[in-house]
Amino acid sequence: MSTTEQESRIVIQGIEIALACPDQLTFQWIGQREVLEQLLAAWLLIDAADIPLSPRLVGKPGVGKTTLAYAAAKAINRDVYIYQCTMDTRPEDLLITPVIDRSGGIRYVASSLVTAMIRGQVCILDEGNRMAEKSWASLAPLLDSRRYIESLSQA
Repeated sequence: MSTTEQESRIVIQGIEIALACPDQLTFQWIGQREVLEQLLAAWLLIDAADIPLSPRLVGKPGVGKTTLAYAAAKAINRDVYIYQCTMDTRPEDLLITPVIDRSGGIRYVASSLVTAMIRGQVCILDEGNRMAEKSWASLAPLLDSRRYIESLSQA
């Protein structure tokens, strides 16, 4: 097994789980430094006991919400995992999916969200507004009112 393969798998309670690979986008954030700094402030930790906020960027399509989130994560040297949400996204899709591998056995694959949590990185739930209420409800323990902010993106 190569180093890359070893890094992309973990074992939890004897079960091997394949982790997602981070998304790589090539661009440079230009302008609107204030908007970027506001998002970075949501992740700022003053005390070791602090928990970063989970910002929700809201705005019209095409204004750069995903690009802003990606740029902010890269500004703090975090890998980014993008989960493309749809109206068909089920709560279990946000976790770990069993799949049949080439040998006919079952292999477990972590979602981008789970991978980001395990690795302490950033997950962007792109087009999250498309998800059903049931899927959002499954995320409530992660996005509770003490760690959640909402911002209107003017980008």
